[in-house]
Amino acid sequence: MVELGKKRQRGLPAVARAREDRGSGRARWTTQAGLVALAVVVGGFVAHRFISERVLADERQGLLAKQRAVSVTLGEQWFPVRDRIENAILAAATSDPSDFVSPEAHRGAFRTQPGLYLRMRVADARDATTIRRVAADARKDALATCLLREPNERGVRGEIDGGAFAEQPWNLGQAYAATRILTDDWVRDVQGANDDLRLRVFREQYDRAIASDVPLAIDILKRAQFLLLALDEDVAEAAQLTDGGGLTEEALQLVRHPTRVYLFALPSGKELLRLRRSGEARVIPAGERVVTDEETLDAMQRQANNCALARLVLEELGPQVATSDAK
Repeated sequence: MVELGKKRQRGLPAVARAREDRGSGRARWTTQAGLVALAVVVGGFVAHRFISERVLADERQGLLAKQRAVSVTLGEQWFPVRDRIENAILAAATSDPSDFVSPEAHRGAFRTQPGLYLRMRVADARDATTIRRVAADARKDALATCLLREPNERGVRGEIDGGAFAEQPWNLGQAYAATRILTDDWVRDVQGANDDLRLRVFREQYDRAIASDVPLAIDILKRAQFLLLALDEDVAEAAQLTDGGGLTEEALQLVRHPTRVYLFALPSGKELLRLRRSGEARVIPAGERVVTDEETLDAMQRQANNCALARLVLEELGPQVATSDAK
């Protein structure tokens, strides 16, 4: 018997529930509706990914196009000079180091001209890649500062940031760094940038290069008159100072060892000077406060040895050059 007061349902229960859901504003997802929604989400994601990759590719190509424009102008000047420098270094490391001093070197004019400087071990002068790696970390030392007398023009003009010492010779590593955006490695890195964050890094590198590095590279190409190269030969005494590690330039400069000193004209690469000498000097502490710090003492010893080497080179240039130092 049907209970009184309870309304009788008509039709199937599922149909009745659907009718109630529509009446109350509720909707029930069906499998078909879910698939449609999923397709919309996936399609939107794919479309966004496609558009993002297209935008990234366009920005990447735009950056490379700007790089090519710089390479056409600056690269055509720098690459031939770079190749001649590297070939000269490799030849110096493998050729006869017998003495040679050209008339141009005897006049000593290079000592007051801007130029490039690189010092490295003979053992490291194996190929262009190694030369570039060593040059990136190379520093000027007392051989360059005691041998050269390039005037500090900015300081003479009274510029606040002119510094107390001459900027030249530039380290060869500065020339490599200033022209980094022109290299094939940089281009390959940009081509491999597969997200906007990484590409942004290369855009910033390019902007920084245009603002400061490229002007420096142009200055070097226009002004540098020579390359001063020092190649140090390994000796067992230096190996004893490395505590079992690899032989370093710093260890070599602490002890007496043969150094090949070369001078090349730029941009031609013509050899002007070739000497093989061993510089050594004794550091005698003076004054009331005696230096005891080992690192400071080593720096003083390297400076003394390198200045002694520079003096040996000056002696070969002749009395006229030595006399000009005393003025």
